[in-house]
Amino acid sequence: MNGRVSSCRDDREMTMGVEELFFSTTDRRGVIRQGNSVFVRVSGFSREELSGAPHNIVRHPDMPGGAFRLVWDRLDAGWSVGAYVKNLTRDGRPYWVFATMSPVRDGYLSVRMAARARLLDVAEQVYAQAARAERETPMSRRDAALHGMAHIEESLRRHGFASYDAFMFDALPAELSARSHLVSTSYARPGASGRIGEVLAGAATVDELLDGLVGHLSAYGVLCERLATTSANVLDISLRMSASVAAAQRASETVAGSAPVLANVARVMDAPMRKATAALERMRTRLDEVRADVAELRFRISLARLYNTTAAAFAAEVADGAAPSGSLGAVPLLCDAAESGSLEMSAQVRRVNDGLRAVAALVGEARDLMEEFRRFLGQWRNLVLRHRAGAAIADLLDPIDAEIDAGWDWIETLHDLGHQARTAVISFDPELLRTRLSGMRLAPAAA
Repeated sequence: MNGRVSSCRDDREMTMGVEELFFSTTDRRGVIRQGNSVFVRVSGFSREELSGAPHNIVRHPDMPGGAFRLVWDRLDAGWSVGAYVKNLTRDGRPYWVFATMSPVRDGYLSVRMAARARLLDVAEQVYAQAARAERETPMSRRDAALHGMAHIEESLRRHGFASYDAFMFDALPAELSARSHLVSTSYARPGASGRIGEVLAGAATVDELLDGLVGHLSAYGVLCERLATTSANVLDISLRMSASVAAAQRASETVAGSAPVLANVARVMDAPMRKATAALERMRTRLDEVRADVAELRFRISLARLYNTTAAAFAAEVADGAAPSGSLGAVPLLCDAAESGSLEMSAQVRRVNDGLRAVAALVGEARDLMEEFRRFLGQWRNLVLRHRAGAAIADLLDPIDAEIDAGWDWIETLHDLGHQARTAVISFDPELLRTRLSGMRLAPAAA
């Protein structure tokens, strides 16, 4: 390695264009094999200096070791991973990227883009705290990284993320969304022909296929949020109704001598309410699982879209004369990376569809049980009037009526959402994605 980062730090932020994608591949030890022209321009190192150098040649000293431990743990397990990373140019200028890394063949592939989404602020805070924690306690580098990793995960939980993966699953789609409207036509080259034209045309068809999935998932996300909000309200109401029923049971016992049937009906009407509450609690758990699956599926689709877009970027650079034709040799590797998660995507689509059907079934069960409760409640009220027990029980009638009136609109809304969940189905054909990527993969070798 010939180049060194200057010891004279320059805190002016290095800027990356919104359309620029920073590409590199490494071996299993993190030694750089290749990088694109954006990597060369942004890092300030020459292509020769980068080739054969460890990827941490661009590491910023502010980065906590725990962030890299999180990344390597996932890569070593064979998973793709995303992370915010603060890098340093050859002349000492910092810049933030959102980096994605995937295992490919006998090494790793990484695509990075300028970090623009709001979650960068969270990452900066969390990393700064983790780096400080790593410095404050004397320990080995390995132990410091483990300590920093635990600190990052705990800090993210305080920010409302169940895990690092949950943060990562949100961050990549957010970063793509922050730039997508600015780059949607950046790589279009209508006059391109030959293998460049084939790569660009193939990338457009893959993007169209994945866009359809993203649209479905956006609708699913909205539906899941509405289900979560509505079910929380219904569950809260059902718990208050249960408290009212318990009070009705106690009051009914006070007139059991003259009207024993009141106590009997009060005891019976408690059962469907308890079962409805249990169904709603199971539904909430199942819904949390669906939401987690939707988040991971969005991440996988976003990753495939990013790698597909990077392949188009290579073709556009060659079309513009900004890169040699040999750059298209990276396209098959990007296609492999985009395809690698297709089977998992297909399995997750099935899980999401099955999960929403299960949620819908639990919604229907809860509604039927609450309707049964309402019928028993009507009987109980009629019996109160028939046995002239109103004087003893009157104070309980209004609270129960108020809960029923307030709750039933929410219950009907939940029922309608359950119907939407039952009829919502994502379709995804992994073979179609593989076929389209195969066409792009062959194009670079077709000359």
